Amino acid sequence: MMKVLVATGATQGARRGDYDHCVTGELVWMLEPCAESARNPGGKCGCGRSFSGMSSHRSTTTAVIRDVPGLTRSDYEAALRASFDAQGWCPCCCVQPVSEVVDELIAVAADWPEGAVIGRRLNVLSIRAQTHNRSNDAG
Repeated sequence: MMKVLVATGATQGARRGDYDHCVTGELVWMLEPCAESARNPGGKCGCGRSFSGMSSHRSTTTAVIRDVPGLTRSDYEAALRASFDAQGWCPCCCVQPVSEVVDELIAVAADWPEGAVIGRRLNVLSIRAQTHNRSNDAG
């Protein structure tokens, strides 16, 4: 099993600017904040406070840490690469290399306990809640 970040609606609405447009339980990653969001992560552009869904290509301000049975690093990388391909992003120069993004996501998830609901403000992640009920965020 591998711990990963997945979309969740848990704690949505607890903070001004919360939103959840992802599919609950889908794998998520973190887009590098644009200049506007870097200046004001709580502002109009939410890329500095959100997680991006690999399947829906939508975003959410909360993610939960889950151990996904049977998910391999290779599967994880293929999912992110497929997401980039579907959106027409060049995986070699539009963002950092896919393998590096996956390594960072694995490292981030490893630092949190299973069921931790995570929020983001630029490159700082913080725990918003601890859940134990997989039915709220399992895909």
